[in-house]
Amino acid sequence: MRPHFPSLPALAAFEIVYRRLSISEAAHELSLTQSAVSKQIKALELFFGQDLFERRARGLVATPAADLLAARLAPCLDQMEGLVREMHAVRQGGGVLKLAVVPTFATRWLMPRLRHLAQHHPNLVLNLSTQLDRFEFAGSGLDAGIIFGKPDWPNCDYSLIATENQVVVCSPDFLQRFGRPAERKDLSRFPLLHSASRPNAWSRWFETHGLPEPAGISGPRFDLFSMVAEAALAGLGIALLPEILIREELKQRTLVALFPVETYSEGAYYFIYPRHKAHMSGLQTFQTWLLAQASSQ
Repeated sequence: MRPHFPSLPALAAFEIVYRRLSISEAAHELSLTQSAVSKQIKALELFFGQDLFERRARGLVATPAADLLAARLAPCLDQMEGLVREMHAVRQGGGVLKLAVVPTFATRWLMPRLRHLAQHHPNLVLNLSTQLDRFEFAGSGLDAGIIFGKPDWPNCDYSLIATENQVVVCSPDFLQRFGRPAERKDLSRFPLLHSASRPNAWSRWFETHGLPEPAGISGPRFDLFSMVAEAALAGLGIALLPEILIREELKQRTLVALFPVETYSEGAYYFIYPRHKAHMSGLQTFQTWLLAQASSQ
C-alpha cells in the first residue's frame, strides 16, 4: 500500500507560488482566492512538518525545504502533464508514439515535416528524442526508432525510409577563396571537414575512386553531420554529406556540389520497432505517414 501523499492541487499551487514568490499572482493564475492558495500551502507545510516559505515584509522567501521540493516536483508535474495529453490522445484515437531518431536526420529531415504530421494527425502525440548510438528497446520506454545502418535488430520489424547518397559540397564563398578542384584527386589539397560519427568516410571515398588516401588529411572534426553542414556553410572546408540531409541547401545553392551525387554508403535509413508493438495505433499512424513522406521526396 502506498504511503499517504499530499494532494495534487496543493502541489500544483506550491509550484506556482514557488515560481512567482507571490500568493496573489498564484491565485490569479489558478483562478482561486488568495485565501484558498494560502490554505493549500499551509496544508503542505503541516504535511511535511516544516515551513516552505518565510513571510517577510518585502514578500515570500523560499526555504531550503521548498527548494528541494520544487526541484523534485517539477519533473513529476511535467510527466503528469504529458500523461494527461497522452490519455486524451488515446481517447481520441490518435495514439502515442515514443520515437528515437538519429540526430541530424531528426533536425534536417523529420522536423521540417512535423507540421504536416500535426495538421493531418492532430490527435497523435509524438514524444521525440535523439539517439546517436545503437540502443536497446528493452527498458528504454521507446516504441520505435529511425536509425541509420542495417536493420539487423533482433525481434524487430522495419521499413526502408531512404538509401543514402553522398555528395561532396562546399560554400560559394569557399570556392571564391580557394578555387574549384578540377578533379577528385585535387581534394587532397583542400581542408576537408570530418564527422566523428563516420571517421573513415573520407578514407572510403578516396578508396572508392581508386585514389590514394592523402597522408594526414587536414581539417576539423565534428560530432554530428548537422555541425559538418554548418561548418561547410561557414566556408571552413569541403564536406562529404548525405544528400538527403542538405537538399534545401543544394536547392538554394548555399552549398555547391563539386561532383555528381554518388551512391556508396554502407547503410540506409530505416523505421524500426519491436514486433510486439506493431499493433499500436500511434505507431501505425506514424509509419504510414512517414513512408508517404519518404516516397514523395
